[in-house]
Amino acid sequence: MPVPELSVVLLCYRAEEALASVAEPLHRELQASGIPYELILVANSWAGGRDRTPVEAEAFARSHPNVVVVARPKAGDMGWDLRSGLETARGTHLVYLDGDGQVPTMFVLETYRCLRTTGAGIVKGRRQIREDGSIRTLTSLGFNVLFRLLFRTKGLWDVNGQPKGFTRAAWERLDLRTDDWFTDAEIVLKARAAGIEIVEIPVRFQARQAGGSHVGPDTVWEFLVNLARWRLGRHPALPGPRSFRATARAAIDRFRG
Repeated sequence: MPVPELSVVLLCYRAEEALASVAEPLHRELQASGIPYELILVANSWAGGRDRTPVEAEAFARSHPNVVVVARPKAGDMGWDLRSGLETARGTHLVYLDGDGQVPTMFVLETYRCLRTTGAGIVKGRRQIREDGSIRTLTSLGFNVLFRLLFRTKGLWDVNGQPKGFTRAAWERLDLRTDDWFTDAEIVLKARAAGIEIVEIPVRFQARQAGGSHVGPDTVWEFLVNLARWRLGRHPALPGPRSFRATARAAIDRFRG
């Protein structure tokens, strides 16, 4: 099949029957855009669970063109799911979005168009209108203030804002490794370190329509621990021995070739 211009990765963790409420309008918008695309539904689930998301994703793919399903036994959280989708994607531009419906799907194409018009390596959403309640808003505010103080990310605000879009060249330079919810922060930090331009666009963040939030006290603690480890240079996703070995192996292979 020809390489698509745009690959959209929709993270559908535990969406089950609600999957179509996000995938359907997104697919309709992609079809109407005239852009060669593929829609990747990431429906990974924990072994032994009763999550029907893989079944729902396969049913959606059978009735809609240009849809690919990634449904593997989970070995990690959000970051692991994201990598499984991005590694499947073939497009020259990549955009991902959570499948919980809180960010309207129309912002996926806005992200793609901003990538094309600005020439930036990364474009991300910034939640300017929030309808998810005061507690979540205050938690996000605290996290973003702390993030800016620790890493001096002047010019950026909403670290976890989505959608996030990349050129393929930018994504390949990031070498994403985190398996948990810190992956949004990893993208921003590695892009800044690599000198990749990041552009933010305003998005609307709606109240959650279906199911409970996957973000709780454990997630907040996980963020704080990850921030401290990154700031101290001890985070496992930082460039280190593994990337050095990979570089050395590539050099040896080139020499032998």
